[in-house]
Formats: sequence, structure tokens, C-alpha cells
Amino acid sequence: MKATGIVRRIDDLGRIVIPKEIRKTLKVKEGMPLEIYTDKEGGIILRKFLPFSEMSSLSEEFAQCVAQQMGNAVFVTDREKVVAAAGYTGEDIVGEPISHILENILDDRDERLPLSERNRFIPVIHGMEEHEQICQVIRSNGQIIGAIIIQAKDRKQGLGESEKKIALVAAEFLGKQVSV
Repeated sequence: MKATGIVRRIDDLGRIVIPKEIRKTLKVKEGMPLEIYTDKEGGIILRKFLPFSEMSSLSEEFAQCVAQQMGNAVFVTDREKVVAAAGYTGEDIVGEPISHILENILDDRDERLPLSERNRFIPVIHGMEEHEQICQVIRSNGQIIGAIIIQAKDRKQGLGESEKKIALVAAEFLGKQVSV
């Protein structure tokens, strides 16, 4: 464990404030669920709760099925990394951090314009080549926990209503499988 030199007191309700510097470094945002562990020496360990960590095999199977049936690339992300990818012709990107653009969209609290209606290209990872795509946020109990992205394999290929519906159904299904 790394010492930070920061000391905080517990208030009368049992709360402790995580310093802003640590929250920023670890990308812990307001409302983000944390798991609490104890170690053998009596220490307390806080970890970001990433609900998709236990859903990776289901997400991977889903992505493979859709990619095979539709002939498109399919990506499932949590708020930080690619959880599943299928049909993508590049290197294996599972576990790679998502692009800052996608991260900012998933962090966006102002959702007057739904993600599925945004017309700009949203790279899943930094440096990804631009292709037509459909994005849908995944929600659990009203909180955004990730995204499903269906992307055309080449620039000539278009995407239509069936891909939009598949993305919507997938986002709803995966969101119901995860409890936040």
C-alpha cells in the first residue's frame, strides 16, 4: 500500500472524505459506487466498483453473436475500459482504456441529446479509424455504467434500424443484468 501523507477524521455519521487529489488521480467521481474491503492488518481498502467485471463473459458472448450475425464490429465498454469486442479487425482491445471522448460522453450529466442521436464519430479507443457507428449507453438503476457500440467494418457499409434496435435491446438487457 502506498502512503499519501493525508490524514482525515471520521465524522459523527461514520463518513470520511476522500481527498480531491486522490479522487482525480483514480478517476473516482461523485456518485460512483465503491467496494469496501479489509486486509489482514486491519486496514480498509476502497476499490471502484466496476459492475461489468463479473459480466465480461456474457458481454463477450453477446458481442461475438451480434458481430457474427450482423457482420459488424461490436464493442461493450464500462466507464473506463473495453469489456468485450468482436468483429474488430485491429489488435485485441479488450481491457484497453476507452477514448477520452467516449469517457466524457459517459460522464456527461447533461443528457438532453441522447447518445444514440449524436451524429459524430466516437472512437472506442484512442486512434481508432472512423466508421459509421451506433452508440447506446448502458444504464443500471438510472446510472450510466457503460456503452454498446456497433460499428461498420468498412467506410462503405452503412448501418440501419436493425442495428439501432439491437444496440438498444443489448443496452437494456446488459443494464438489467448488473446491479449498481
